[in-house]
Amino acid sequence: MKTVKKLLPIFCVLAICAVFVFSFVKDMYSEKTQYGFACGSEVKVTVFGTKNGEEKAKSAVDEIKCIDENFLSDTISTSAVYKLNEQGEYTDDGGEFISYINECVDLVSKCDKMTLLSKPFVDTWDISGEGRVPSHEEIAETVKKADMKNLTVSGNRVTLLNGAKLSFGAFGKGTVCEKGVEILKSEGAKGGIVTVGGTVGVFGSSGKSEDFTVGVRNPFGNAGEYFATVSVSNAFLSTSGDYEKYFEKDGKRYCHIFDAQTGLPVESDITSVTVITKGGTQSDFLSTALFILGEDGVSLAKKENAEFIIVKKDKSVLISSTLRDKFHLVDDSFSVSFVEVN
Repeated sequence: MKTVKKLLPIFCVLAICAVFVFSFVKDMYSEKTQYGFACGSEVKVTVFGTKNGEEKAKSAVDEIKCIDENFLSDTISTSAVYKLNEQGEYTDDGGEFISYINECVDLVSKCDKMTLLSKPFVDTWDISGEGRVPSHEEIAETVKKADMKNLTVSGNRVTLLNGAKLSFGAFGKGTVCEKGVEILKSEGAKGGIVTVGGTVGVFGSSGKSEDFTVGVRNPFGNAGEYFATVSVSNAFLSTSGDYEKYFEKDGKRYCHIFDAQTGLPVESDITSVTVITKGGTQSDFLSTALFILGEDGVSLAKKENAEFIIVKKDKSVLISSTLRDKFHLVDDSFSVSFVEVN
C-alpha cells in the first residue's frame, strides 16, 4: 500500500593500485542486494560496506517473510492473524503477538478514524479484486464490525467479537521493515536500506555518506517516477496514497484506505502522504492516519515528532519546516510550502 522509490546505488570511487587490495576493498564496500515478497509487496534489502553483505541481506529478507507468514498475514493460513480471524480467538504462548497488538492498539487510539479491524472493509468492497460498491446496509454492518470494542485482550489471549476481522494493513510493512533493519544491524552491517512496499528504512552509511537520498513518488506519474527527493539518515519513511490500490465505478475512484467511522474509502483533496520517523511501525501508521485526517493530521504529526510531505490533488505540497534543507523539488509543476512544526 505504501510506495517510496530509493535513488540508489550510491557509488564509491576508490583509487587503489594493487589488484589484491582492490579486490578486498571492493568486497568490503560494494553493495549487495536481495529481493523477496512479503505483506503483499516487494521486499528489497541492500547492504553497504559489509563483508558477506549478500548473506546478511538474505537473512533480513528471510526474517521479514517469516514474520509475515507466522504473524501478520491475514491471507496465509500459518499466521497468527489468519488463525485469529478464522477462530475468533487466539492464545499467544510466546507473548510477542499480544505485545504487538497492544502496541498497535495504542497507536490506533491516537486517530479515531482508524481501526485494527479493517478487514471487513477491504473484503466487502472487494478492494483486492475487481471492486464493488456495497449497499448502505452492508457498509453500516462493516462499521459495526470495525468498532475497536470488538477486540479484547486478556493475558495471553486475544478475542474478536461480532464478526470482527483484524488486519495490520496500516502497520505491517513498517513493522517488518523495522525488523529487517534490526537484523542487519545485529549482524554487523555498516549501512543499508530496507524497502517493503511503501516503507523504506535506512541506517548507517553507504560508504560515501550517512545521508541517503530517497525519491518521493510522483502520485500523478508511473511507478518509478518521483517529483522530489529527500535526504535522510537512520530513519524510516512511509507513503500512503490513493493511486496504488483502487477501483473505478461510474467514473468515480475508490481507494483502499477507509474511514473507520463511515466505512467509506477516504475522499479528500490529498493524494499522498509521506511520513519520516525513527520507527517503521510508527511511520506506517502515521502516513495512513495523515492521509485519512488530511491537514488536520498535522497536529498529530507534531505530537509524534514526525516529519511529513503532503501532496494535494492540485499539486501543492505541504512539508515540515524541519525538512527545508533536506527536501529538493525536481518537478516544477508542483508548488511547495513549509509548515512550521517547532
